[in-house]
Amino acid sequence: MINPIAHLLFLVAAWLVFALGGDRRPALILSLFGVAFLGSYAPVALAWITLTALEACLLVLWLEKKPRGSDIRQYLPYVLLANLLFVELHPAILLISVETLAISFSTIRIFMTAKQLLAMRKGFEASELRWIWAAAFYLPALIVGPVFSGMDLRKQAIEGERPDRSARTYRFLLTGMVMVLLVNPYLGLQLRRLEQPYHAMNVGWEAAPLLFLMLFAGFYGQSLVAEYSSKLFGRTLPHNFDKPWLARNIRDFWQRWHRSMAGFVIQYIFIPMNMRGANARLATVAAFVFMGLWHNLSAGYFVWGLSHGLLLAFWPKQVESRIGRLAERALTWLAVIGLSYIANYSWLA
Repeated sequence: MINPIAHLLFLVAAWLVFALGGDRRPALILSLFGVAFLGSYAPVALAWITLTALEACLLVLWLEKKPRGSDIRQYLPYVLLANLLFVELHPAILLISVETLAISFSTIRIFMTAKQLLAMRKGFEASELRWIWAAAFYLPALIVGPVFSGMDLRKQAIEGERPDRSARTYRFLLTGMVMVLLVNPYLGLQLRRLEQPYHAMNVGWEAAPLLFLMLFAGFYGQSLVAEYSSKLFGRTLPHNFDKPWLARNIRDFWQRWHRSMAGFVIQYIFIPMNMRGANARLATVAAFVFMGLWHNLSAGYFVWGLSHGLLLAFWPKQVESRIGRLAERALTWLAVIGLSYIANYSWLA
């Protein structure tokens, strides 16, 4: 894995160039530094993301000539998601294992930008394809997202949003750095004390809550770094987390946890399936199976996605009694922590 300190150093360097240049062209600066970051630490990933962005540009230019509303224009961009398979299959293709940093998030952003370009009512100029590249290499979000479209960056550029250098921005940015650089490694040290000899991260179910806290600290911290470093450049990203510890049930949990990815599977997996006649419950399960396999092409994450999808599809809409609500909250966290352990640390992982 990439040392998060390296990511922070590239962000600082990009901010210095941005500030010295008069707070201009944030998307271009962040994309160029994103290319430099990937070129330094994950050159194969850089090459694959470049190929995916080029594929998206050519596809969009070709599909723009097709009739609006046609199935080919609407659904062919989904072939871009097949590029996600490189993350899991690259050892068989290259015969060596390499760092695949950023491919999963960048591919989703490239796909979203392509879809939204094709949805523009008045069409688009070829110059608008630059937003595919801006989304692909956006430095703050390379490690853990969040998920967003290059068209969000385009809208903010047109509206002329200015950098936010308020105390709140620096406070949340510092919080993210503490979570990533201190809390996550500390929890990792505690877990090593529980490891069985000669088997790294081979820990039992009793460690599941600690493992989940370690995952949350790293994920939440990197998301804060991405979101609030972007504000220093005058760009706003979706908030990935909204106090997930307050979740009352599994539906509430997914409105608070990894919100950008949950929104993606609803918009681009659930809604198209549902509009094509698929049962809402089936579409929900399919969307979360996709999300699971997007994380990792493994049995553990298949179980994770299938289980979350089934829980969302069949969870009671309303629980009246106080005892029922307490049980609902307890079952939610038991499921979330248990499925996280199965996906990441069990023999199915």
